[in-house]
Formats: sequence, structure tokens, C-alpha cells
Amino acid sequence: MTTPQQPGPAPQQPGPPPPTYGPYGRLNPYGGGGPGPDTPPAPTQVQPPVRGKRRTTAVIAAVVAALLVVGGGTWYALGGPGERTDDKASPSGSPAPVTSSAQPSGPPAPDAAAAARYNTGRAPGDASVLWVRKNDIDVPGLGGDVFGPWVVGDTVVTAMYRTVTAHSVTDGTVKWRLKLDTEICRASQIASSDGKIALALKDRLHAETDECRRLQMVDLATGKAGWQQKIVEQSKWDMSHEYSIAISGGTVTAGRHGFSTGYRLSDGKQIFGRWEGSACQPYAYAGGPALVAAVSCPTSDADKPQEEIHGVDPATGTSRWKYRLPVGYRVDHVLSVRPLVVSAHNRAEDKHGVVVLNEDGTKRSSLQGTDDYAEGCTEDVVHQGNLQRCKVVADDTTLYMATAGAGKGKSNAVVAFDLTTGKEVRRIQGPVDHMAWPLRMEGRSLVVRMAALLDGPGTLATVAPGTSKPVELLRIPSAAGRAESRFFDCPAVYVDGRYILVQSTVTGSDDADEMKRETLMAFGK
Repeated sequence: MTTPQQPGPAPQQPGPPPPTYGPYGRLNPYGGGGPGPDTPPAPTQVQPPVRGKRRTTAVIAAVVAALLVVGGGTWYALGGPGERTDDKASPSGSPAPVTSSAQPSGPPAPDAAAAARYNTGRAPGDASVLWVRKNDIDVPGLGGDVFGPWVVGDTVVTAMYRTVTAHSVTDGTVKWRLKLDTEICRASQIASSDGKIALALKDRLHAETDECRRLQMVDLATGKAGWQQKIVEQSKWDMSHEYSIAISGGTVTAGRHGFSTGYRLSDGKQIFGRWEGSACQPYAYAGGPALVAAVSCPTSDADKPQEEIHGVDPATGTSRWKYRLPVGYRVDHVLSVRPLVVSAHNRAEDKHGVVVLNEDGTKRSSLQGTDDYAEGCTEDVVHQGNLQRCKVVADDTTLYMATAGAGKGKSNAVVAFDLTTGKEVRRIQGPVDHMAWPLRMEGRSLVVRMAALLDGPGTLATVAPGTSKPVELLRIPSAAGRAESRFFDCPAVYVDGRYILVQSTVTGSDDADEMKRETLMAFGK
């Protein structure tokens, strides 16, 4: 196997990349698959959008988003070969520009009246609404997209527009708030082990263009802005602003079409760029316990792309191994980095598959199922390039994924797949009028979110290893059911016995309406 090499820190000036490299920003791309590991896939129908919100870069508006469903029938088994206001501006490798966000009395307190109202009439065994927060950040247009959440220490951190805010998980008070001098375009989905994230910022405040070539580090443990680095335009073809920001092993990536770069997380120094002498180039990354790249290779037919998955050394950007997808398939999402589970899609033929790889990039299995599946991946324009924003959970032996089909008078299930065989081993049935999502592992048990579709309350449950019966962990009070349902397809975290819902988009008919929107809700015993 020939391993692509990287050039070193100095930016290269290659010629224009082949026009048939595949972009990673694709809306609602899911189709269906075929019956087995080595049989040709049969086309199936793309499922319609179900519920949610998203915004475009041209017009900020709330629209219905898809629960990104894997189409009907079976899958094609993929084979192949406190306020922080003291930092000052500096051009590169130094603290980022911030402006004072101080208010005379500080940020508003949590909405105690709303929490009390939702706790009214709690039945025995109901969870308590610990705290509620309403939006207190004025954004231009009709709303703003929320990045995060990141849980660091005793805080849950979110970012919107120009502001990064840490809330106490205990009582919802603002622990610190950092205001940047321009808008956030992209963010790393996962923070580093010591609580650092990276943001791609717009070049200028309220810029009419979508150029976002400022890479900003933020330390979530302290609430301080760190270094800022310019993402250098390496040629006239280096025009992408849909950066894939990922963090792994002390490196942060700025993945993009044909010109991806890596930077040292400690000081922002560029440590790798394009793969020298290789026609195939990475365009998006997934991070965390390992660094994985989606790589596009040039082809003569745009309807028959050739893509690869590479394990990448985060210190050098070089490829450690590669796995080539079947012709026509593109990487959609990395459902898990360790173990490595990758979702891929053949857009031209509406075929879809999920492949499981070993640590060395060899194929472990392909998932095989007969349902319609909802990976729950966010496909908002603002999150394009992020390979890891899906509602799927995996441990070292099992992947848990929701089926589609929940709705009024209906229910869905969470299916457990054996990663060695790719076959379904059990399923956890959700309640009627709810959407069951896998949320996280708690030891060897699975935590399942039973999100309310209508006004009825949702629940959290645990499922012990090898069993299919959910055991109730938290039950939302009935009075909070309608409010909870407004967080139906939004991010959620469960930490230290607290269940926290985070709104993914804040919208309103005007500024006053925007400030009424509940953005975080926390439940607990």
C-alpha cells in the first residue's frame, strides 16, 4: 500500500484540483441498500423529512429538517479493497480578539418561575426540573445556530453567534462568558481531554461573504480565548468555508475540499497540509481517541466518485492505513471513531451502507438490517463538514442505532448490532408517541432517551447488557411535557445524574420573541 505523504508546515501552491472531488456538505443524502455483504444493492426510496429546524447561509429561517433515515429494505454491506474580557487582539499564534460582554448586573439568572411552573403537580417518581434558561443573546436576522454542547468539569458550554457561554450543571448560572469579535462559522464537535475546542470564525464582523479563515482556540476550563491562526488560502481553488474542525492527539484540523491543514492545539502552529505527490486528498476529519480522514480521489465521472477512509497520524498528518470504499460511495458520517464505524452513501443510486473497521483499517463487518434506520445526524448548513454529529452510540462490541417510524400513535426501537458479525442481536422498544434514541453508555449499560413527540412527558431509561427491557431512570413531569417536546431532535447530555437538553437553533419572529425562547432545560432527582 502506498502511503500519501504530507509536506510540512509551509503552505503548498498546487495546481487546481480535479473538478470531480466530492464535497462533504450534502443535505438529506440518505437512501437504501442491499441484502448482504457481497451482493449488489437494490435502490430504495429516500424517507421524507420528519421534524426539526435548520438555517441556510442565505436566509436564516426555521424549516423542517430530516431525521436522516437509512432507507427501507436491507443495507448494502460495504466491501472493497465569570466574564472573560481581558484578552486582546493579535494576528496569529496568540490570544484572540474579544470585546467586553459585561452587563451592569451580569448575565440574567435562570428562569426560576418557569422551573417552578413545570414542577407544579409532580407525580410520585417524577424528576425535578432543576433549572431552565431562556435566550439572552441578541443575534441578527431571525435567529442563531447553537454549537456544542461541551461538558467540561461542572459546566455545560454552548456557543452562538459571537458568544461562548458556560453554565453550571448544578443550577444553570453563567460561570463565564466569552464574546468574540466576529461570528462563529464552525466548531469542533468534541473537546480535547483538557477542555479545549477550536472555532472557525468569519474574517470580518457581519461580512457579506462566507469566508471563515480565522481558526480560534478556546479553553473551556478557564473561559479564555487562546491563540488565533489564519487558515491560509493555498491557491485560488482553496475557496471552501465548510471546514471540518476536529481535535485528536494535540492536533486540530481544518478539513476542506482539496486543501486540508492541521495545527498544533497548544500554540496554533501549522504542522501539516496537502498530501504531497498524491492525487487523493482528505477533505473532512473525525477526531477524539483517533484521527480519521475522509479522502477523495479524482475520477472521470462525477456520478462515480472514489473515496477512501484513512487512519491519520495526528502529529504529522500522514496516512497510517486506508480502506477504499466501493466506487460511487462517499463518506457521510463517522458514527464512532473507536471502534470505527463509518456510514457511506451512493447518491446516484440511492444506496447506503455502514462498515465497521478494525484498528488497522481492515474490514471487521458491514451492518445488516431490514428496517428503516434513523442515524439522527445533523445536516444543517452550519454543521456541514462535521462527520460526528449523529445520535448513535457504540461500545467495543455493539452499535446502537434507532429505527425510524416514530410518530403519532406509533413507536420506534433502538437496535443493537454485533460489530463482529454486523447482525442485529436485540432491540429495545420505545413507547408510543415517543422517539427512542441511544444517548450514551453508562458503564456497560445503555442510556436511552425516550423523547416526547407530542405534549406528553419523555423519559430516560437504562438497559443492562444483554437485555432488551428499559428500566426507567428519569421521568419528565407532565407539566414540562410541551416544553420538552420543543427539544425533540436537539442535543442532550446526561452527566452526574442530570439530564440536560440543549436547543440547537434559537429563532423568533422578532427580537422580543427570540428572547423568550428556552435554550436549556435540566432535570434530575
